[in-house]
Amino acid sequence: MTDVAGSAKTHHHEIVNGLRAVFLANEGAADLMAALFAVDGVYESMFTLPGMATRFEGRDVIREHLRTRLGGAAAVLDTREVNVTTYPGADPEILVVSVELVGFSRGTDSDFRIHSSLGVLRIRGGEIVTYHDYPNAIGGSAAAGSLDKLGALLTSFAGQRSGS
Repeated sequence: MTDVAGSAKTHHHEIVNGLRAVFLANEGAADLMAALFAVDGVYESMFTLPGMATRFEGRDVIREHLRTRLGGAAAVLDTREVNVTTYPGADPEILVVSVELVGFSRGTDSDFRIHSSLGVLRIRGGEIVTYHDYPNAIGGSAAAGSLDKLGALLTSFAGQRSGS
């Protein structure tokens, strides 16, 4: 008989270590993250502006999306510590992770500590099958020193929605 719970804990531990490596990487973070996914895995970013892509299917598509998303952050944020708190689900394939990043921001010339995201992952056979990501866009923008850009984007979007 297979120890499903023990196997799941091992896979969860491997994925968490992989996530830490992603956030600590100065280069290649998108490749490291994509490698955690099953070939047909799905990544969904749950908080985006209407009209923006939210769902990315397949490891290669996920990699390309993350190259755009993670590249800008790595250029500004020097993450020195990654704290991942895990919350296993009743289903052994489910793992909820809360990610806190600590480091130095070249954008603000100061140290930062942010709760970066909350993720709900389905892990099967040691690979992420689905990842529902709930990112902290405001905290990330504040850490990077780009709240003004986020504000301008939101203002522009609001203007488009109201017909201004």
